[in-house]
Amino acid sequence: MSLVNTINLSFDMTKVLTEMEVHGIKINVDTLHQLRDEYQIEMLILNKKLDTMVKEAMGDTPINLDSGEDRSMVMYSCKVRDKNIWKNSFNLGMETRRGGAKRPKRRPNLTKRDFNRMVADMTDVVYKTKVRQCSNCRGSGTIKKYTVKGDLYKIAPKCPTCNGKGVVYLSTGEVAGFKLVPTNIMECTVNGFKTDMDTATKHITEGDLKAKDFLQSYTRYSAIRTYLRTFIEGIEKGLDVNNFIHPQFMQCVTATGRLSSRNPNFQNMPRGSTFPVRKAIVSRFNNGFILEGDYRQLEFRVAGFLAKDKQLYRDVENNVDVHQYTADTMGVERQDAKAHTFKPLYGGVLGTPKEMRYYEAFKHKYWQVTNWHDKLQKEAVDTKKIKLPSGREYSFPYARYTQYGNVTNSTAIKNYPVQGFATADLLPLALVNLYDIMKKKNMKSVICNTVHDSIILDVHPEEKIECIDCLRNAMMSIKDECKSRYNVDYDMPVDIELKIGDNWLETKEI
Repeated sequence: MSLVNTINLSFDMTKVLTEMEVHGIKINVDTLHQLRDEYQIEMLILNKKLDTMVKEAMGDTPINLDSGEDRSMVMYSCKVRDKNIWKNSFNLGMETRRGGAKRPKRRPNLTKRDFNRMVADMTDVVYKTKVRQCSNCRGSGTIKKYTVKGDLYKIAPKCPTCNGKGVVYLSTGEVAGFKLVPTNIMECTVNGFKTDMDTATKHITEGDLKAKDFLQSYTRYSAIRTYLRTFIEGIEKGLDVNNFIHPQFMQCVTATGRLSSRNPNFQNMPRGSTFPVRKAIVSRFNNGFILEGDYRQLEFRVAGFLAKDKQLYRDVENNVDVHQYTADTMGVERQDAKAHTFKPLYGGVLGTPKEMRYYEAFKHKYWQVTNWHDKLQKEAVDTKKIKLPSGREYSFPYARYTQYGNVTNSTAIKNYPVQGFATADLLPLALVNLYDIMKKKNMKSVICNTVHDSIILDVHPEEKIECIDCLRNAMMSIKDECKSRYNVDYDMPVDIELKIGDNWLETKEI
């Protein structure tokens, strides 16, 4: 019976999501095409810049930035000597566990000193090169070879000196690349080290100015490529004859219960002003508006509520700038610190020395969250599941303590309750309540989207004030709804931000 509340909410959400899919989202096609052209131009500029920077950093060594192995070599200035030994030493790859599920292999528990030593032993430093014509084949890539009868081979063999390339690359003796230093075993991949956007962003504050410029340019290039493929092309493919898209919303795909969507994916887009594609989302009504309501620090506050952390409650009530605290602890700018503020909520403990200093400070400041994490892990090991106040449950059938005292799946054990209660239990309360209110009022405006901790309305011009009131009341109702639905006293202060504008990007706070 404990899942009844979750199931009932899911049924109510189904009605809301069905109408959202049917109503769809209006797209300004001219704006979309303009954004596509702008992105393509920026990609060309960045591509040329990256080519120049790589040439300067690597010399004449040919590099393909679409290759993870090449990117690792450029960023970390080293190359794995033997991939099989590397893979086995760090236990890289996937394995099939009980139940048939495939999971990443468990990495060995290494000290920082041991990790650095192993990396040094299994990699070679990469040096800049100068290209020269092969003196053996004189640039042809092949050599003359005769049969026992004295005739030339019909197909000339590859030159062994240059392997058929016609050129050789001679070391200049100068270390190539941007000399980044991997921080821990979790950055290891079968080709070297991680080079994804999150990892690159994390290393931006560590390198010299050239490394920082390269990483910023590369992460921007990768982001634009994702925007073009996932959002611009995704929207274009999904347009109906009236220039609406109808994303499919799913409640039963993500492990936490948070919504996901496809055709196109409208759940994993960057926030607000950082994402110009939002400018193409407009109202279906003449002179209509796009209205968005966003919960402030919802997951942070939910963690404090679930852990009953008194310090976190005080910080919320006193409007403490948690990002500035992160910046002060790490010794970086506030903007650079934002990406790290909430990582300890999900078990983040590894990173650069600056990051680890902050993670440790977080654990001490919000020590009741830390204790709650320990209790969650014990609950998962003892009962093989975690239960939320709402009744939602997460199964961890293979949770156990390792020989090092850690718990398997610890990140998920710490993450699922926070994300699940915030975005799968609380936000849907507001969404369903808003849907019911608007139905009773027989409003022309429609709910057109929801992204994690926000709700978006397409507002009829005659209902602007009414929609603002309805959205505000629905979002602020989660305390009452939580008591009514779950018999839970959600006593954490609730704060929201409402913004409205002619499109989803250019909105102003109300």
